[in-house]
Amino acid sequence: MYDEESRRVNTMSETTREIRPRSRAALLETPDGACFPLDDGVGFLALVDRMRSDPALKVVNAARISYNKEKLTFEEGDRKLAGFLWAHGHTSPYRHSFFTFHWKAPLFVFRQAFKYQVGSTWREYAADGRSISVEAFDVMFDTDKGCSWNEISGRYVQWTPEFYVPLRMRANPSHGNKQASVELPQDFDHEGERRTMIAEYERAFELYEERIARGVAKEIARILLPQNLYTQAYWTVSLQGVLHFLSQRLKPEAQYEIRCYAGAVYELLKEDLDHLGIERATLEAGG
Repeated sequence: MYDEESRRVNTMSETTREIRPRSRAALLETPDGACFPLDDGVGFLALVDRMRSDPALKVVNAARISYNKEKLTFEEGDRKLAGFLWAHGHTSPYRHSFFTFHWKAPLFVFRQAFKYQVGSTWREYAADGRSISVEAFDVMFDTDKGCSWNEISGRYVQWTPEFYVPLRMRANPSHGNKQASVELPQDFDHEGERRTMIAEYERAFELYEERIARGVAKEIARILLPQNLYTQAYWTVSLQGVLHFLSQRLKPEAQYEIRCYAGAVYELLKEDLDHLGIERATLEAGG
C-alpha cells in the first residue's frame, strides 16, 4: 500500500503541457463536487445525478411490497432490514435506485471498470446451436437493468495528451497473490523509470498527431496510443451495481488505481451507504 507521499502522482512533463491546446478531447469542464482519486489534478470522479427518492427507503419498500406494505419514513429498524437484505444476497430491492457518475480516468482503469454492469455478468447465448449476439436479447430483456457506460470516442475527437504515470513503481510479488503488486524499494530508480515512460508516451502522441496530419483517420491513428491515456465516460448504475463494484474493487488485492476510484465512489455515496448500514470494512472484505 502506498504512503501519502507515494500517492501523489505527477502525470505530465512540461513538454506535454505545452502541446495540450492542440487537441479538444479533454477540454470538458470538471463537474462541481468532483474528487481527484489519483491526486494528480487530472483524473476525477463526480456524482452528477441521482434519483430524487431516498435510496434507503426505496430498498426497504421494494422488499416490503411482497407483503403489500409500505413506509413513508426510514427508521432504525429499516436500516437493519436493508443490511440484512444485502448481507444475505437479497439484492433485487437494491436495483431501484440509480446514480450517474462522470469519470475521467486512464484507459486501463476504464477497461476494468467497464466490466461492471449490474451483477457484473458476461453472458453468451445460443440459438439453433449457434452463438449469437447478446443484443438480440436486449430487445426483449434489459439484461443490465438500466446500467450504461458512454465514453468519449477516439473516432470522432482528437485526443489531448494527458497521461497517468505513477510516482512510485510497483512489482508483482515473487509468490502468493499474483493479482497483488508491491512498491519497488527506495533504491529502485523510480524517477528514471518515470522519465522513460514519459518520453515513450510523448513520442507515441507525436506519431499519432503526425499520422492525423497526413490524413489518416483518427480511428486508425489512435491505435498506437498507450493505455495510460486519460479518457472520460458517464456511468449510470443501480445501487446494487455500485455495491457489487465496491465489494470487488475496494479489496486490497484490487489494482491500486481502480481501488482509488472505488474509494472515491464510496466517499461520494457514503451518506447513503451509512443510511443503509453498509460499512466500508464490509465492502473491503468482499461483502
